Amino acid sequence: MDIANTAGGDEIKEIQNGLKFANIITNAMKPIEFERFLGIAATEAISFVSATLQFLSLIFSVIDNRESQELLAIKRMYNEMNRRFDLVDNKLNDISLQINWTRVSNQYSGIERHITSIDMLLRNIYEKPFALRENGKQDFIHTMKFTCMLCATELYNGIMGVNKGFSDDILQAAMETSKNDRPKMQTFMLGLFKLLVQGITNELAYHNFVHGDDDYLAYKKQWKGRLVNITAKMHKINDEIKSKYHEQAEKDIALYSLKHPRNIMSNQLFSENLYQCLVRKYDWRDWLLVVYRPISGVNNHINHICEGYRRYGMYGRDVLVASVDQKKDAINITAADEIISRITTTYTSCAQVCSSGYSGYGSYCSSGIYSSECTAHNLDAQGVYLTIPGETRDCRIYASVGVIDSWVDLWYHGLPERLVHKRTPGSNSYSIHLFG
Repeated sequence: MDIANTAGGDEIKEIQNGLKFANIITNAMKPIEFERFLGIAATEAISFVSATLQFLSLIFSVIDNRESQELLAIKRMYNEMNRRFDLVDNKLNDISLQINWTRVSNQYSGIERHITSIDMLLRNIYEKPFALRENGKQDFIHTMKFTCMLCATELYNGIMGVNKGFSDDILQAAMETSKNDRPKMQTFMLGLFKLLVQGITNELAYHNFVHGDDDYLAYKKQWKGRLVNITAKMHKINDEIKSKYHEQAEKDIALYSLKHPRNIMSNQLFSENLYQCLVRKYDWRDWLLVVYRPISGVNNHINHICEGYRRYGMYGRDVLVASVDQKKDAINITAADEIISRITTTYTSCAQVCSSGYSGYGSYCSSGIYSSECTAHNLDAQGVYLTIPGETRDCRIYASVGVIDSWVDLWYHGLPERLVHKRTPGSNSYSIHLFG
């Protein structure tokens, strides 16, 4: 039997280790931790379930109604665990409200409600005075038997997309409704995983209470395999969202531009808000955003991008967007700065002119004396662009290079370690950027 009958040191340690699951799942709400969590989630979840049943076994092994210091300490750990679980629940509820559940059967909300209410009955066994533990156990068994014997299985099938009780795959529906919002989907998947683990705990506690160890162990083994399937499915969803970023970001930019045209929002505020939206939603990429008043022709602006969008004249603005995966090495800022600093926007042409007229025969200068006359010329945007070294168009290094008229209410956003932009001096001024 893997559920001990005494509160020995090994049992206490096993329970403490199992309760680490609450810390692990709340830490996984940080974007950089999510994928690591999926790698250990199945093992940690089963450890948590085993610890909870170990704790319940200790409670019922006490002969009288007095609680030992060890059990009181474990109770405090469970109270802290429940507080952390509540943080996940709050995040899940916030995101659930944003999802169009018309594509998924109302059965999901019923399952969520049943699992949560029965989990509260299981909590009551160890939260209420010891004298009430047997009554609490019977309340749990009765309610579980008649309302939620298949709750965990139905939720599992709904997540995996194989349940006949759901009209659609829960994760696919959430992904489409959230418009491929990866941070929201990661939080949503964590909430579902935590809810599923609660459902599994309820189910295995019932089997242990009613049918004993053999039944409990058989179902425990089955659920460990199912949890591995769940984490594999969540990995797949996470990767699928990443693969759709380019198409989805283009839609997001167009929609945001439609809702906030230049006549109702300044370029400065528009660029700040849109940049933050891109950074938050596509948090595995680093972004460049350039926004300015609409201009036309390569004489005024010319931009090269590798992975991004040029949307000129979109609802009263020109919008340039580029991005790179955060794993890509950043450009050499010093080298980029030197490239831009060497660029000039004017050039001088000189001609040799006869200083005292010519004889009238062809171009012959009778005096034989020449002087040099020089004239300054302005380069247009394309002319400036063509003076920039060709290496800046190498997508392996730079994701964007551009030359834009400086007098067009121009705003740049990007990480300083990836973006260099400068405005050339003088009346023929252009703003030049390198990003990567």
